[in-house]
Amino acid sequence: MIQITYKGADITEDVSINRCWHDMYAGGHADTLMLRVNDVHGMWDTWAPEIGDEIKVDYGTIGTGTMFLTAATPQNGTYDLRAMSAPATGFEIQNKAWQQVGLIQLGQEIAVRNGLSFASYGVEDQRYAYIQQTESDFRFLHRRAMFEGCSFLVYDKQLVLYSEAYMEAQQPSEVLTVSTDGDYKYKDNRSLLYGSCEVASGSYTGSYAAHNGASRVYKTSDPGRVGSTAEAARFAKGILRAVNKDCIGGFVHTRILPSYAAASCVELSNARAPSWDGTVFLDHIRNDYSQGMSKIFFRRLLEGY
Repeated sequence: MIQITYKGADITEDVSINRCWHDMYAGGHADTLMLRVNDVHGMWDTWAPEIGDEIKVDYGTIGTGTMFLTAATPQNGTYDLRAMSAPATGFEIQNKAWQQVGLIQLGQEIAVRNGLSFASYGVEDQRYAYIQQTESDFRFLHRRAMFEGCSFLVYDKQLVLYSEAYMEAQQPSEVLTVSTDGDYKYKDNRSLLYGSCEVASGSYTGSYAAHNGASRVYKTSDPGRVGSTAEAARFAKGILRAVNKDCIGGFVHTRILPSYAAASCVELSNARAPSWDGTVFLDHIRNDYSQGMSKIFFRRLLEGY
């Protein structure tokens, strides 16, 4: 059963659900909710929903956590409600500079500034001599985290910063089994892999090689100010992970599996394509609560970086 909480009140008995799906991402994108309710009597318009209103959908033991309304539009006897896990304030341009600041402190400050709690997992708290922010909080933190091989997500009003390699090293607690007539698709873009990355910034340059058999070199000066050759090499490692990580993966379409979450590992098992079996990282899950189905997107783990 789908339960809806809107502005702190349980309105499940007051609405008729037409469609409801929830997208969860491991990073790089806020979780989203699309809820379509039948509204032939125009009830939602009298409730006057406003952007930023808090809404939550629960489906048994899983759900969206508290999200923030981004759109509310009527059409043809229905009402579409869209929401995101990340508050709108995090997408506003900011200007700030730091000296001798750590990555975790950056995450904590951005969380507090946007009304979120904070947690971190496996993050090595690298320190920077000087950093200037000239973009939105979430874009800024996404870039800084990426340079360090990290990512972050926002769920239920909490910002979670984590090391991707750390999460990939966790033992999978579940097996994602593809039945013989299962709906799945794999992608193999290993021809797009880069073998190494070179970072040049000011008087410092650094590089990192993955030894993955690929010969292409990714070159960039994107990190802006770099404080040392060692920092440039560390950023090169993080950037190489970012450009390579989505090259090999796929999706499985299945009934909703409550214990599966984005940014976790599962053991993939497919009798029809056993060469692809093994531990995979879940980077996106779309739960269609109205149909009781999930589309689970995964990627192969990166080795050594």
